Amino acid sequence: MILRLLLFTCAAMTSSVATSAEAPGLIPRPVHLTPGDGPTMPLTATTALHAAGAAAAVATWLRDELARSGAAIAAPDAGDGQDGITLRLDPGLAAVGPDWAQAETYRLTIDAGHATLTARAPEGLFRGATTLVQLAEQTGAGWRLPALAIDDQPRFRWRGLMLDCGRHFFTVAEVERFIDLLALHKLNRFHWHLTEDQGWRIEVKSAPRLTSVGAWRASSPVMGDAGKADGQPYGGFYTQDDIRHVVAHAAARFVTVVPELEMPGHGCAAIAAYPELGNRDVPGWQDPQVGTHWGVFHHTLAPREETFAFIAKVFDEILPLFPGAYVHIGGDEAPKDEWQHSPFAQQVIAEHDLKDAHGLQAWFIKRVEGLLTARGKRLIGWDEIQEGGLSPTATMMVWRDWKWAKLALAAGNAVVMAPTSHTYFDYAQSGTPRALDTQRVFTLEPVPDGTPATQVAQVLGAQGQVWTESIGSADKVEYMTWPRACALAEVCWSPAEGRDWTDFQARLTRHLALLDRDQVNYRKDDGAPARSSEAMAATPHPPLP
Repeated sequence: MILRLLLFTCAAMTSSVATSAEAPGLIPRPVHLTPGDGPTMPLTATTALHAAGAAAAVATWLRDELARSGAAIAAPDAGDGQDGITLRLDPGLAAVGPDWAQAETYRLTIDAGHATLTARAPEGLFRGATTLVQLAEQTGAGWRLPALAIDDQPRFRWRGLMLDCGRHFFTVAEVERFIDLLALHKLNRFHWHLTEDQGWRIEVKSAPRLTSVGAWRASSPVMGDAGKADGQPYGGFYTQDDIRHVVAHAAARFVTVVPELEMPGHGCAAIAAYPELGNRDVPGWQDPQVGTHWGVFHHTLAPREETFAFIAKVFDEILPLFPGAYVHIGGDEAPKDEWQHSPFAQQVIAEHDLKDAHGLQAWFIKRVEGLLTARGKRLIGWDEIQEGGLSPTATMMVWRDWKWAKLALAAGNAVVMAPTSHTYFDYAQSGTPRALDTQRVFTLEPVPDGTPATQVAQVLGAQGQVWTESIGSADKVEYMTWPRACALAEVCWSPAEGRDWTDFQARLTRHLALLDRDQVNYRKDDGAPARSSEAMAATPHPPLP
């Protein structure tokens, strides 16, 4: 055991993989991979699959995934034989690092007749199972697994993708497919953007107008010409049963769903549904409608006790749907115009000795954080939450400038890196000055340059953003996400040491066969979609009768 721990510690410090010519199409790259010198292991209908207790659910997922590839094997049994594939939980498995990393640690050995996957916890067992799925290859002799040994664990705890369902709505099936692909690449956070100026997407039974009014807009900008309106009603929302289904689907794949409920800005849909939430004392006020164009709206929630009571009511109803620790409250792009012209907002600024409207935003965010804390949740928000003063217990998601990450780290806050420079997957992939291609994503280093060693652990990880102003179909979501998310997965999971673009390209070339298996509409090297261009047309979601 001591020898294995020393070997794993060394592997974690200096990653080793086979040469590009030999490497299987694994993404992300394992911490340590040693090619075997024996024959490959065949996968046939008689290949046994052994798993007992908590390992059984992972084994069932593994068998189903292999079957989808075409490699049908036997149903799981509770044995622990020396043939076939064995999934085993071993709390004593050698592992290094913090508890969260140890929980995802796994060891995989494959020889001619047997594959053994061992992990300290079911989460690690699942991560290893995704490796097995990626390793399975069809050859002239049938489906086989290569002989090798892998010791693996993640570099960062937060490895995420965000999907904006506020601008365009995606069905439960489409969302769950997005999660499936996320999990297959060892990403573990699904950031679900559920409320926006252009649509409120989650059922709140105690506030039914949030969906009866807020989920529907009268028109949308024309794709490719945002200055024109299409004149077509558009909308949709998720029932609470839908939310439960998605959360359970994600949990079975060890993915945590992080809901985003935008405030105090990006709230036009909520204010259209309940105008009393707005700053109605602003001279010339007119009740807003659900947004029909893109951009930043000037409406913000009023800093009234009635607003916080409404937010608390919403939290009481929907936060139990999300078992994860974090709730994202947005906090971004909240213009201060209304607060500057609202007598009541100015009164709040004076009563609480706040410096200005930016101080009022910080006060607002801290009030919301108190509501979350009282309900056992932690607040995370975009980097504007530091305007007017950052709460010492908030987590900041950095999207604009790396200086905000350094500010938060110096103050002792945790950060998740989501910079536009590397992670905004709605950006074009070529042909524009700020084009973001897969290689650019691959160069992301989540720990800001010059971060003191004592602050490195505060960098929880990174995530990609799929904003959907110009993405109206699930097929186009896939085109914009993959293979850029493959590069992000490697950045988040694999050691920074040994990162090599040429090696990644070689593995990606082989890995695309797995995306082809699932008919993923990824972007090919020549810019064409893997499926058809017609598949990326906007999907209509007309209002319900």
